Amino acid sequence: MRWFERLVAWAGGYFWLPCPVCGEMFGGHEIAHVCTGALVSDDGHAHCVCPKPECSYEAGARNAIAGHAIFLRHNAS
Repeated sequence: MRWFERLVAWAGGYFWLPCPVCGEMFGGHEIAHVCTGALVSDDGHAHCVCPKPECSYEAGARNAIAGHAIFLRHNAS
């Protein structure tokens, strides 16, 4: 039912973008109240990942390999 989630994102003014880990489309409303994780790029920008636990885990692993894990841990809000 991804079409329904896309409709909810559109109606609520949330983004609808591909997850940088798995590529599946997801909306900002799906992560608005829950921190699922972020993938930090080389330029320091964080990109939200979809709410799937495996994507959050993979983003954390990639961040650790790239040396971004300490930054995320100390700057979490």
